[in-house]
Amino acid sequence: MSVNIELALFVDGLTGREQAWEVVHALAAVLRDERIDDEVGIGVGELDGEFIVSGESEYPLVITRFYAWRPAFERAVTEAVGKVAPHARPAVEWGYPDER
Repeated sequence: MSVNIELALFVDGLTGREQAWEVVHALAAVLRDERIDDEVGIGVGELDGEFIVSGESEYPLVITRFYAWRPAFERAVTEAVGKVAPHARPAVEWGYPDER
């Protein structure tokens, strides 16, 4: 069964702009592997003087077997960020538009 899902990514605890862009490239690879890179935009910003990485789906993603895909995707995000920014704090947030 498929569900409509909204996806938001956020990474803070970065050492600077260069590390933030390394995280963007690492996350872009995860999104490419999952074939949602055209549907989720990510980039670098500044929040309270710190560099962050954030992104979100432009519209709901249609995910089959979301209950099985979600933990693997979250693990892939955490591992990708950890490889380039070990002290960073990645977060993945989900929205369920059909429940509104």
